[in-house]
Amino acid sequence: MMQHTRFNLNDIAQEPSDEQLDALMEAVATEARKHAQAAREQLMLRLRAEMTAVDSLRTPI
Repeated sequence: MMQHTRFNLNDIAQEPSDEQLDALMEAVATEARKHAQAAREQLMLRLRAEMTAVDSLRTPI
């Protein structure tokens, strides 16, 4: 990944370049994917735990 100079999104005197905005959007998307993956993993852990709990309550017929 190409290193870009830092910019301040609140600076109205100098707008970031398209390349800088692209890099920012990619960084945000990467973080969002990481958070989504972590959330999915936690959800699956909880789901497996609940399924195990319910399964342990079942009585054989």
